[in-house]
Amino acid sequence: MIKLFWNTQNLIKPKSSDPNRKDVFNYNWGNYHKVSSNNWIFLLLNKIKYEIILDLDKIEKNDTLIIIDSSIEKKKDLYLKLRVLCSKLFLFHLGDETGMLDHSTVYNNCDYVWRAFCTNKYFNNNNLSCLPIGFKSGISHRKKERKFIWNFIGTPHKSSRHDLLHNFSEIKPFFSFKTKRFNDKNKMIEAEEMSEVLSSTIFSPCPNGFVHPETYRLYEALECGCIPIIENTYKYYDRLFPNNPFLKIDKWIEAKKIVTSWDEEKIRKKREECEVWWNDYKSKLQNIIFEKITK
Repeated sequence: MIKLFWNTQNLIKPKSSDPNRKDVFNYNWGNYHKVSSNNWIFLLLNKIKYEIILDLDKIEKNDTLIIIDSSIEKKKDLYLKLRVLCSKLFLFHLGDETGMLDHSTVYNNCDYVWRAFCTNKYFNNNNLSCLPIGFKSGISHRKKERKFIWNFIGTPHKSSRHDLLHNFSEIKPFFSFKTKRFNDKNKMIEAEEMSEVLSSTIFSPCPNGFVHPETYRLYEALECGCIPIIENTYKYYDRLFPNNPFLKIDKWIEAKKIVTSWDEEKIRKKREECEVWWNDYKSKLQNIIFEKITK
């Protein structure tokens, strides 16, 4: 039987609330991944019949286990135990944006691994595939008039984001919502409002993340029918998605020229191209995961 266990949030709750402590950091991120990524992961597993378990004691001999996890460097003993308990073990590894830790001990105990935030050492790995981080739970396309030419929702850290906002500031109408820090719960847009904004926008600039090129922003734009404009750093997205239809720039002034010069027909064609590509990609990824787990 195939069983699924979500383990990102199963860390001992720290006694401290100091966000600079590593145990507090890992605990908060574990909960964040559970809340933010569950819809994306369940979408990818949509073609597989499985039973969700809340306790590892529910695993029986010869079960296949799908485990969604983060901070796995703290759970090596768990994966040794699971290797003995399960006939097959498949890991969806979330987080680890820096890619600096050695996870080989855990990965070697799994039959296959899908991990987010890929780096060079994980491309073309026989036992691992790079997994897009996807869109945050609750984001969905709404049928809206595209009244905004562009939008920016997030933290304006790093020079490229300031450069984006500077170059786009005179392109109106637009929607901009800035936060002081990532996932600032005191000032953030809920998924419902974000879906409304994205579904009302033509172009969605997608600057690099704080550490890694990937952010949720790209996948949220695709899910809501925006045309994504990405920074072409290290040609990362061409490696992750060969022959993708995204608009790619090296400097945001290049994007400004696109946004201000494209006519309605060119916009329509690119939007349709992105929509077809994204739906096809999700379906193919579902099939790949299904075949790998059920073969």
